[in-house]
Amino acid sequence: MTSTWILSVLVLSIVCQLCSCHPISEGPTPVGFVFPSAPCSPEVLGMEDGRIHDRSLTASSYYSGYSPSTARLNEGIYGWRPTTLADQWIQVDLGKPTVVTGLTMQGYDPGTSLYVRIFSVQHSLTAESDDWQSLADADGGAVRFTLSSGLPTNVTFPVVPFTRFVRILPLAWEDSYYYVRFEVFGCQVPDGYVRLVNGTDAWSGRVEIYRHETGTWGAVCGNDWGFNDANTVCRQLDLGAATKVMTASEFGGGDLPIMMNQVACEGTESRLVDCPFVCANYQQCESSNVAGVVCNLKNTVRLEGGPNNFSGRVENFRDFTWGTICDRDWDITDAGVVCRQLGFPSALEAKPGAHFGEGSGPVHMEGVACTGSEGGLGDCPSHCWTATTCSHSQDAGVICSGESSGFEETNSE
Repeated sequence: MTSTWILSVLVLSIVCQLCSCHPISEGPTPVGFVFPSAPCSPEVLGMEDGRIHDRSLTASSYYSGYSPSTARLNEGIYGWRPTTLADQWIQVDLGKPTVVTGLTMQGYDPGTSLYVRIFSVQHSLTAESDDWQSLADADGGAVRFTLSSGLPTNVTFPVVPFTRFVRILPLAWEDSYYYVRFEVFGCQVPDGYVRLVNGTDAWSGRVEIYRHETGTWGAVCGNDWGFNDANTVCRQLDLGAATKVMTASEFGGGDLPIMMNQVACEGTESRLVDCPFVCANYQQCESSNVAGVVCNLKNTVRLEGGPNNFSGRVENFRDFTWGTICDRDWDITDAGVVCRQLGFPSALEAKPGAHFGEGSGPVHMEGVACTGSEGGLGDCPSHCWTATTCSHSQDAGVICSGESSGFEETNSE
């Protein structure tokens, strides 16, 4: 499969509500781990080129002429077909824990009939019966994907599971039966990758680190855990500086082994694994004393409510909360600072009066008086000693020039 062909395939990921389709048991269970986005560069995992072996493909039922291996995209013109259509699945063993970002689905090749119209996905690290978890949205509901034809169609997952086994579960199909062919996309988690777990948001939590050699995650002991160590974690995750250093399991102890103890970062390292630490096999650390961190956001300004990424209501992050800006004294100079902070060359307009809709939460700044030389909105003078009297009907907005200089806005949601 060439990269040109992959890019030309229509990306379609539609979460739908089923009103008439074949039932299947797929309730989510609280196991496994998913990322909001891939921590590595996704690639084709090997259904088509054979890196995934025939023995790694299994199915709940199939005709003798339609074995699971026929589910490869380059295998004939049909694909896998089960003996019984409802409540069936086809499964791929990726061989090792992998971040799975999506897949290509295809039905019967010559026409647009005989294809799966709606399907869901399950994943598991072990393939044990109690370890399967449905791919779920932010509210915990199982995600269902809709296809409009039997032609090859890329489906991108809204969150990406860290898993070894993936199952496709057909839920509804076009015509009286269906064929399935697919390719899987994903990547290996980088050695020494860190994640924050059990926090209240994406920039706080218990620190866990991945070791590629064993394919396992581990915790970091809280012994001697300090700001240099916490800042290294925040830097590795492309977040702002650490604002809190947490120990003694404020984010829960978890049940992972201790992989690092007495971490001693100098504060300049780009990855936590580059810092000195006690590397004896037996880690002298209480399981109730694991390291955690609260990072700042790398960028503390965002635009909300606009029709594109270069216009909207200005919101800034302060005291761990997103809030709005009062339009009192709001002008093009203030707007220019915001636009440049977000990577745009300049501001075209400063919009008062909740032009892009009213926000929620606190109004963080009033009487903003930027000179235009500031690096960010937080560097601009404003009324600081008295609480703002503005309501959200006075939320400030901006329209920036649409040519971005390469900054990708941080979104906390």
